[in-house]
Amino acid sequence: MDVVPASVGRASRGWDEQHLDVQAAAGQIAQATTSGFTAAVAGPAARFVRAWERHVDALGLGCEGQADGLRTTIRDYVESDEAVGADYLALLPYLTEVR
Repeated sequence: MDVVPASVGRASRGWDEQHLDVQAAAGQIAQATTSGFTAAVAGPAARFVRAWERHVDALGLGCEGQADGLRTTIRDYVESDEAVGADYLALLPYLTEVR
């Protein structure tokens, strides 16, 4: 399996940016006002705004979770490569004959 950690890193940054954008949208939705609606519409409109804000907030958290997962993947690859490198270095004493 061939994975380019830098590509995964760029993808994680993209998910981070999406998280920030979606969280900003959730904040804007939270600031939406239902003033100007009639009494019959204001209550349902307020419930819609709250539900939409929760939904968008959850999407933002999902983006953050995706970014975190990708960073964990990169960390696992780096740690695996470090372990393999240490194993190779441990072989260096065996490259020369001992008399």
